[in-house]
Amino acid sequence: MDLHATIDGLSFQEKKVLLALQELGGRAGISDLAGHADLDQSTIMRAVLALSEHGLMGVREKKSSKAAILPEGLEYAHDGLPERKMLVTLASSGPEAVNEVAAHANLSEERNQIALVWLKRKGWAEFTKRDEKTVLAMTESGSEALSQKSADEKLLDLLAAQARNVDELSADMKEPLRTLVERKLVKVEEETWRELELSDLGNQALKLGIKLVEEVSELSHELLTSGRWREAKFRRYDVVAPVTPAHPGKVHPQQQVIDELREILLEMGFVEIKSNMVESEFWNFDALFQAQDHPAREIHDSLSLSKPERTKLPSPALVKRVAAAHERGVAGSTGWGYKFSVDISQRPILCSQTTAATVRYLASHPEPPVKVFCIDRVYRHEKIDYKHLAEFYQAEGIVMDPKLTLRDMLGYLKQIMLKLGFSKIRFRPGYFPYTEPSVEADVYFPEKREWLEVLGAGMFRPELLHPLGVKHPVLAWGIGFSRLAMIRLGIEDIRNLFNNDLEWLRTRRMI
Repeated sequence: MDLHATIDGLSFQEKKVLLALQELGGRAGISDLAGHADLDQSTIMRAVLALSEHGLMGVREKKSSKAAILPEGLEYAHDGLPERKMLVTLASSGPEAVNEVAAHANLSEERNQIALVWLKRKGWAEFTKRDEKTVLAMTESGSEALSQKSADEKLLDLLAAQARNVDELSADMKEPLRTLVERKLVKVEEETWRELELSDLGNQALKLGIKLVEEVSELSHELLTSGRWREAKFRRYDVVAPVTPAHPGKVHPQQQVIDELREILLEMGFVEIKSNMVESEFWNFDALFQAQDHPAREIHDSLSLSKPERTKLPSPALVKRVAAAHERGVAGSTGWGYKFSVDISQRPILCSQTTAATVRYLASHPEPPVKVFCIDRVYRHEKIDYKHLAEFYQAEGIVMDPKLTLRDMLGYLKQIMLKLGFSKIRFRPGYFPYTEPSVEADVYFPEKREWLEVLGAGMFRPELLHPLGVKHPVLAWGIGFSRLAMIRLGIEDIRNLFNNDLEWLRTRRMI
């Protein structure tokens, strides 16, 4: 280690602190050093940190507990504890009913209760029944207490004069201290005392000689015009010195994944649409050819609303075609075979699937080309745990064009997954109520060495398309967005997707 280079690299304040500590005998507290060096404590601490890193100075910490009296305790120290006042009253009046003793003691109702409790706890008085009255009578301990103060009273007097270090209190004062803290008459605070001491290396540096030369940290206009910059000593900057971390505003990690997926889909030519927070059962279920008595429509899955009582349905002709598909079927199917209810269709719910948005869009755009996606929140009656939330994001899209096939859809899905950074993708047959054929896609996750399911897809069934007036094939896919986000953010608990812990938000990166 080049000690001369170390000394040369010290700032003006660091040299001043080192010299001041030498003048104080090589050992001093922070406040003493600040006064001697004529520097504020924050400047001293910055200098001490740098000098400690160079090994020129050491810092010793000593923690202590200080007992200090609180305002109510100070009042009792001057006027006497409530139980002391009631004991004196009891001594002059003799045994009598509790309410009469309380009245003679001239205490507030709250302090009467305090006095009675502590008279009993200290054993100064006892309660007896006499003629159906509760009578308060002084005990032998109470008689003795009249002529001398109790330990807690003595401690109150001591602390009223000055706060005391707990370690300096005698052993017989420790229990009274706990009692006074319990009564909130005294508080005990932890204090940290720091002592600075020159190290052997620091003494060596001082022997080599340290000169105090005022340093310039900024090249000003006055220095340039006057020419004094030629003689000025410029402060050397340490570009690797530790600094306070800067945490600028940033997008929430989950939103970063949403933005990434949105950008990929927009680059692929998709157009974004939005879903409604409140949706009718018609668009959320009926238009998807989901039976009105399907379990998913019950309260345990979807969330119904009491207001508004009814939603507005599309044209009566469209409702009639959807009803016919449910009751009798279309395109060769037999339907569900029940009486379709318009009242059920009008019931409002919190949107439980973003497919409602894509189908609503499809109904108003029955002619190709259609290529849209939706990323939005949906709501379900779920028991919240590490895998389930009642409110979460879904991402899905549709593509309509003549002569589209399942192979086209697999191409779209593979491209999306590749852009998201998953190089290994596999497809397998699946089942969904409103698509046929249907597939599910898994991606390989190297960190876990396993395949994870991330999306489902298929071609919309004729029972869904015919009532909407759509005559061309429609590819539909939905990404398990929450699982995708968890993979990208490296988390195991879905609840962390809505994490508001600042440290987590500052350090989380996508993988």
